[in-house]
Amino acid sequence: MVNRLIIMRHAKSSWNFPNLSDHDRPLNKRGLRDAPRIADELVQRAWNPDLILVSSSVRTKQTLESMSHQFGDVTSKIKPEIYHASLQDLLIILEEIIEEGTTMILGHNPGSEMLVKHLSDEWQIMPTASAALLSKSGNHWKLHEIIRPKEI
Repeated sequence: MVNRLIIMRHAKSSWNFPNLSDHDRPLNKRGLRDAPRIADELVQRAWNPDLILVSSSVRTKQTLESMSHQFGDVTSKIKPEIYHASLQDLLIILEEIIEEGTTMILGHNPGSEMLVKHLSDEWQIMPTASAALLSKSGNHWKLHEIIRPKEI
């Protein structure tokens, strides 16, 4: 079995609650629409995660909840260190991915884009709810594709 990684940015969040902290912002209507569509697309492409590491923010947890129709039985771990993570923080998180199977890291930008660039040496724009699909061969990661809500 291959070591695969899905790097996903949370779905679109709401700015309608100015009294909430950034960490506590929920998804908006578009986010609630896009997250399940991305989950469906990942399953259709056979990129089913075996483990999901998710930021502690409300919007990332709601993104995961909105994908639960596809990933309900998948083990997930809330990782507060993914919130506002630097590239170095995310590289430490990579030490927790499973060796054989597919791990998803569900987080934020700019960390998602920086991690894709660092692993694949390809810069990709990752709007909200985008997912980058990578696989590892030896010590090298290969970017297979990016799924963006507006492209499905």
